[in-house]
Amino acid sequence: MTTNPFQDSPSDFVLNHYAFDAVVFLRDYWQKKPCVIRQAFIDFQDPISADELAGLSMEAGVDSRVVSCNSGKWDLEHGPINDFTKLGERNWSLLVQAVNEHYPPAQELLRAFRFLPDWRIDDLMVSYSTPGGGVGPHLDQYDVFIVQGMGSRRWQVGASGDFQTHCPHPDLKQVAEFAPIINEVLEPGDMIYIPAGFPHAGDTVQEALNYSVGLRAPSQAELISALADHALEHDGLQQRFRDRVEVLLDNSQAELADREPWHLPREIVADCRNLMVAALNDEALLHKVCAELFSKNPRPPLPEWPEKPYTEAALIYSCQRFDILVKAVGVRMITTTLAGQLYAVVQGHWYALDTDAEALFGVLCDMTDFAETQTIVDYLKSDNARALLCGLLNEGLFILANDEE
Repeated sequence: MTTNPFQDSPSDFVLNHYAFDAVVFLRDYWQKKPCVIRQAFIDFQDPISADELAGLSMEAGVDSRVVSCNSGKWDLEHGPINDFTKLGERNWSLLVQAVNEHYPPAQELLRAFRFLPDWRIDDLMVSYSTPGGGVGPHLDQYDVFIVQGMGSRRWQVGASGDFQTHCPHPDLKQVAEFAPIINEVLEPGDMIYIPAGFPHAGDTVQEALNYSVGLRAPSQAELISALADHALEHDGLQQRFRDRVEVLLDNSQAELADREPWHLPREIVADCRNLMVAALNDEALLHKVCAELFSKNPRPPLPEWPEKPYTEAALIYSCQRFDILVKAVGVRMITTTLAGQLYAVVQGHWYALDTDAEALFGVLCDMTDFAETQTIVDYLKSDNARALLCGLLNEGLFILANDEE
C-alpha cells in the first residue's frame, strides 16, 4: 500500500496519553458524565492569538459575537465586530465559530480528537475573554470539549436534568443557577469535557483563550428533513396514500361509516404512519441519506469552479502545470461501503474507490489546506483515482494553483 505522506506528519497538538486514555474515556465518560483532564496537552501553544481572532471577527461571512454583562445587564453583538475599544477591560467575551475553516493552522487542533469519527466533529469555536467574561449558565444540545489556552477560567458544571431556559437578551439562552458537581479552574493545556444536557458556566479569571470542539449530533427533525430533501431531489418515495374500503364503510358492510365527513379517524393516521415507516425501512436509501448528510458541511464551502472542465485523460498533465493542490475551506469528506462497494462521499458527491483511489482519498482528507501536485500525481494510478480527483476539481472543492497565486 502506498504511504500517505500526511498521515503520520507531526502535529503540535497531541493528547497526553498519561493524562488521557481514549478507551477509558469512551467507556466511562463519553455521553455519560463530565470530567476535567489536567494537562491533556503538554506545553500547549495557542494556534491563534487574541489579535488574530479579533481580526477574523471583523470579516464578513465569519460567524462571531461579543457577549458582555455589566451591572447584571447582558448584551450581545453579532459580527462583524468593528470596535473593541468600547468594551473595556472586563466582563466580555468574543466568540468566533468555525475558526478551523477560516484559519487553517487551527485545524491541527482538531486532529487530536480523531479517536472520534471525523463526521462527528462539527467545528472549532474559539473564544477570547477578559476577567469576569462569560456567557452565563447554559445548556448545549451537543457534547463539547473545551481546551484552555492562555490565561485561566473557572468552570462549573451541574448534574443533568430538566432546566427552564430564559433569555436575558433575545439572542442569549441561559438557565438558572445550579449546584456544581465540577468547580475547577483550568490552566493552559487543561481540558474539560461536558456532555449534552449538563448545565455549565465559564467565568474568566485571567485574560483567556478557549478552544471548544463541538460535536455534530443531528436531531430527528434534521434526519427526516434530509430524507425528504433527498427524496425530492431524486424523485423518490412516490408511493401515495390509498384508502381502505373497510375504513370508508362501516365494519366492511355495504353502507357508509357513520362519521362526519370532516373527521380524520385514527385509522387514516395509522395508514400515513405505515407509509412513512416503509420509507424508513429502506436501508439502502437511509444509508445514502446519512452518508450525504454527514459529508456536507452545514456551512457550505465556496466552490471555485475551473474555467474549463478537467478531463481524466489530461488530468496528470493538468496537475503538472501547477505547483499545488488547494483544498476549499470547509470541505467534508467521508467513506462508506454500500452494496459491497467502497465510496468516497464529498459534500454529497459519490465516487467509487479502488485501492489507489482510497490511498489518494486518505491524502486529500489529511490535507490541511494544500499539497504539492508532484506528490498528488503519484496517486493517480487508476481510473477511479483519476475520476475522484477530476470530479473534485470540477466541483470546485479542490483547486490547482501556483505558489505565487
